[in-house]
Amino acid sequence: MPLRRIWRVVAALVLTVSVGSGQLAHASNDSLTDRVEAIVGTVTSGSVLKVVITTVDQDGTPHFDTTLVSTLGQARSLVRAALSSGRLVSMAQPVSVAGSVTRSNDTYRPRQWALNSLRAEEAWTYTQGGAAKMTSTKVRTTRVTVAVLDTGVATDHRDLKGNVTAGYNAIRPSAAPYDDNGHGTHVAGIIAAVANNRSGIAGLAPRATVMPVKVLDRNGSGTTDDVARGVVWAVDHGAKVINLSLSGTVSDPALQQAVTYAQKKGALVVAAAGNSGTTQRCALLILLCGAAVQYPAAYSGVVGVGSIDADGSRSSFSSVGSWVDVVAPGGSILSLAPRTNRLGCGTSTYCTLSGTSMAAPYVSAAAALARANPAWTASRTAQYLQSTAGDLGPRGRDDQYGAGLINPAALAKKAIRR
Repeated sequence: MPLRRIWRVVAALVLTVSVGSGQLAHASNDSLTDRVEAIVGTVTSGSVLKVVITTVDQDGTPHFDTTLVSTLGQARSLVRAALSSGRLVSMAQPVSVAGSVTRSNDTYRPRQWALNSLRAEEAWTYTQGGAAKMTSTKVRTTRVTVAVLDTGVATDHRDLKGNVTAGYNAIRPSAAPYDDNGHGTHVAGIIAAVANNRSGIAGLAPRATVMPVKVLDRNGSGTTDDVARGVVWAVDHGAKVINLSLSGTVSDPALQQAVTYAQKKGALVVAAAGNSGTTQRCALLILLCGAAVQYPAAYSGVVGVGSIDADGSRSSFSSVGSWVDVVAPGGSILSLAPRTNRLGCGTSTYCTLSGTSMAAPYVSAAAALARANPAWTASRTAQYLQSTAGDLGPRGRDDQYGAGLINPAALAKKAIRR
């Protein structure tokens, strides 16, 4: 082959190799850039920028060299240099305490120990009894109406603004169901006091609707026939949860029929277990002590609610018996009161009371959180109120604590994300 032709071939080969090497180098740079962006892109806006280089000793011990930078450009330069030298590099990622939530900004929220025990703010990340809070949920929630059958409700209380619907006075049907005692308003506040309004307290279901049904007089007393009428009226007017913070020791077929009617109509009936209390010895030997059965808590399908104190122990006043299905906070509970009340609170519109009357509305509120999912029936809600409860006392169900302390956060999560 002529020498000139050989040189032409060699030159062509050199040119070909040179062009190929350039293309390979360009592709390599593109790949490196992609890797850099993939790493730097893991940080979110506002995050602290830390470039972390990880090395591992022969014995498997990892070591971390962290460099704090102020711009994404600086981060890219450090990451690129580390990748080019074959080192393991990453961006530090934000972490926080699991389940950590911010308390509501209500003035008296620090005094609401019950909301701490019930992990209220965690439950609200799913629903507040009306509107879903998680953008990832596919459940279309509805606002739940909870009927408070009691002494009435101070519908003008500022901490209930927007959360009360029209009600009924079963004692005097021509009169408004206004609270001339204070007990019913206290119960209503536990359920649905407005949250995050920088005032007063927060209810456990702060977007639920309270339906005031007056069945007790200014002394907090009444009769089962009026309660029965109130139950039927509430169900016929859309109540999905019926709260009965009242009890008696004699069963009345009229009230029992009203409760059965409510259940057939799809309402969940929640009732206080009673404040007859018992000694520890009686708690263990309930049959020998002959504790009086409490109605309507003892009726079939009704969720009977006992009370616990802030330390988790059964409140001394809380009745013990087979009708106790679950427990909730009931000792020293701060809630609402009318300015003119008979609770011993003077003219204050906030008052601290104790009783299973205070425990029952926490369960009603938890039920409202679950029933914000319209697919959840009363029976399913009752089932999960008990199955998600935290066991207390002797292992398993017992007559002091029932299935245990309700867990609104777990209940709401099941209801809204299912």
